[in-house]
Amino acid sequence: MNLLNLKIAWRIITRQKLFSFINIMGLAIGMAACLLIVQYITFELSYDNFHQNGADIYRVKRQNFSGGNLIENTPKTYSAVGPALKSAFPGVKEMTRVTPMEGMVTARQPNGEIIAFNENSLYQVDGAFLRLFSFPMVSGSVNALNNPNTVVITERTAKKYFPNQDAIGKTINLQEQTSGTNLTATVTGVCKDVPANSHLQFDFLVSSDAKAGDWVWPDYYTYIQLSPQTNPKTFEAKLPAFVKKYTSLSTANTNSSFTQGKSNLSNIVLTLQPLKDIHLYSNLSNEISPGGNGNMVWYLGLIAALILIIAYINYVNLSTAKVIERAKEVGIRKVLGSQRLQLIKQFLFESLLLNLISVAAAVAIVVFAMPWFSKLCGVQLSFGLWKDMYFFFGFLAFLAAGILLSAIYPALVLSNYKPVQVLKGKFMNSAQNLSLRKALVVFQFAATIAFMIGTLIVYRQVNYMKDADKGMDMKQTLIVVAPQNVRATDADNQRYLLKDSVFRAEIARNPRVNGVTLSSSIPGENIGYIMSYTSRTQTAGEKSLRLATCEIGSSFVNQFKIKTVAGSTANNWSGKYPTLVLNEAAVTSLGFNSPQDAVGKLVQTKNGRGRVFQNEVIGVIRNFHQTSLKDDFTPIVFRLSDPNSASDYLLKVNADNMPQTIAQIEKTYKSVFSESSFQYFFLDDFFDQQYKAEQHFGQVFSLFSGFAIFVACLGLLGLTLITITQRIKEIGIRKVLGASIPDILLLISKDFIGLIVIASIIAMPLAYWGCYKWLQNYKFRIAINAWYFIVPMLTVLLIAVLTVGYQSIKAALMNPVRSLKVD
Repeated sequence: MNLLNLKIAWRIITRQKLFSFINIMGLAIGMAACLLIVQYITFELSYDNFHQNGADIYRVKRQNFSGGNLIENTPKTYSAVGPALKSAFPGVKEMTRVTPMEGMVTARQPNGEIIAFNENSLYQVDGAFLRLFSFPMVSGSVNALNNPNTVVITERTAKKYFPNQDAIGKTINLQEQTSGTNLTATVTGVCKDVPANSHLQFDFLVSSDAKAGDWVWPDYYTYIQLSPQTNPKTFEAKLPAFVKKYTSLSTANTNSSFTQGKSNLSNIVLTLQPLKDIHLYSNLSNEISPGGNGNMVWYLGLIAALILIIAYINYVNLSTAKVIERAKEVGIRKVLGSQRLQLIKQFLFESLLLNLISVAAAVAIVVFAMPWFSKLCGVQLSFGLWKDMYFFFGFLAFLAAGILLSAIYPALVLSNYKPVQVLKGKFMNSAQNLSLRKALVVFQFAATIAFMIGTLIVYRQVNYMKDADKGMDMKQTLIVVAPQNVRATDADNQRYLLKDSVFRAEIARNPRVNGVTLSSSIPGENIGYIMSYTSRTQTAGEKSLRLATCEIGSSFVNQFKIKTVAGSTANNWSGKYPTLVLNEAAVTSLGFNSPQDAVGKLVQTKNGRGRVFQNEVIGVIRNFHQTSLKDDFTPIVFRLSDPNSASDYLLKVNADNMPQTIAQIEKTYKSVFSESSFQYFFLDDFFDQQYKAEQHFGQVFSLFSGFAIFVACLGLLGLTLITITQRIKEIGIRKVLGASIPDILLLISKDFIGLIVIASIIAMPLAYWGCYKWLQNYKFRIAINAWYFIVPMLTVLLIAVLTVGYQSIKAALMNPVRSLKVD
């Protein structure tokens, strides 16, 4: 019997080729879209879940308050925090500190050849790093970093620096970029390449020589592993007392390096951040690696579910709409003795077969589209969902539910008909069936219009962030990375300074270069150099806080056309005291009443040895966006660049014949810095990389919104064809009585257009609410206006009119004699 049901189901599917194609295409695209999005969501949710003790691992994050306002929220803490936590709390099993590094790495080969690369995936870590995290070792043990001057490298790095050799016991030399420190380390371990779903991405792990640490410079990412018996909430509640105790000790201990004043540390709050939350739910400054966005992930999940629902709505709609065509079949089968249960079983078999064909087509689409989809998302994905047993059985359960829910209603409706009425031709579609179909059409088009509104607003927001006034002129700015020169001695440093002046002088003579300046931090990156400043004003009194500090060349402000609000930012920065320039946000943070009020005032700073310096504010510049427009303006203090610091070169170049200009600059660079590789990039491209997550989200959102529209229109096409088929005699009679083609078009279209208008009324407030909530993630955002809602509604109406209109016109052009002969 089952084989007979299957054979009948196959014959019905092949006989109704067009409607079977519409159903299969709709379901296949819906399933494929769902599978692609679920694969992406699974990848995003899998971050850091491979660590054996991941549930017990936390990162310590630091908040800094001033006057009750949060001025710093960062995962960077003081080097003393980790050791002090492990000493103070028995519940801390392991602790490690992580400090990112970058610089030139060299390795000498047995034949004397030197392999050298500039690397930026280096971490300096404590010996417990490999015991706390689960990065599998290929050679060596998890204790490979217990001793100073040791390094663990990944398999990929071992092949890169030591091809066809055993890397264990070999030495590498690291010239660290920022400090100029020269470090020689022995390879004591090789680990597997870091998985893509890890927020810690490295090629080198260098052992740290820091012991107890200090409370001076918060430049360390601190991770701790709690014992399973330790309650993280209870532990976190003890941290304020811990901070108070240890910062008091640091202030009292004048012989130690704990030299930062209690007035600064008293505003510090430490909290715990679960390892599993770091990638998707960490909106902190100075992150160790770019994170994802949990809200975006769940938005995509909602899209996946709605696309699949729209596909199944099409199936239900088309099945119930073809009731009249199947009614006589059902009547005859009932006369011949078929029971209701047998009929329901037959319709379920049809649904099963059609769904299985759709699944096969969906899997083929996913396999074909996965490389392209990976590129679109910006992550390396592979179709590995089938290996997950939870997903496999979950998918089977969902498929079974889809088959039942999409087939049971049409099956119950058809099997309930009275054979006598059907065979006499007295059967008509019930009002209940029509109402259900209309409700389903409204739902799918409401979802489609909401998708289109969301797509348009995401697109406009991303473009706004890319095109908005940044407060500075970034165009045609070429960044030349500072050379990696060994400056271990005064003589080395003098040689570097001489080369630096020669290079800048040569570049300034190049007619294709309009300006050259320096900066320790370029726009588009978080400023890592944070210093403590104390100001005194009559209104705010004394304020002490830590502010981002950027060392720039004297022509930086003019070259980038940054507006000077007060004072002077000309090339001469000399004065009685060391001089500073503030941006408007820093003026507010330091408590000055206005930019004019800040000029001429003294601001106190303190170095690592506790020595106090007075600095004079000589000018205030307009706020510019140092980082993404997602964030507010960063309060920045600008100091004249120290010749000894490793500042990048910022060149304003002509747009004409750019390849030749770059070639000339490279030639000059290599003639001066022959030991260093020439690295460059354009500032505007670098700045826009901050919006990669939004761009990928917008692209994916647009793609699947297009899928939703396509699937919805497939259903609309099917319903139109069925409607025309059922009303073909009516159309013929109306033509005989004088109806024109526009009359016929209006007759068929008006119901669908009315449903789309209702769908728009439902979709608009829901889309507004969702988009409004999403835009709150951005400090600088577009205003939501009516066109973002009108355009999607008109677009869907136009697509619907074209879809319905084409088939309606074909029916209207048919000879009425043929229409009236249709059985």
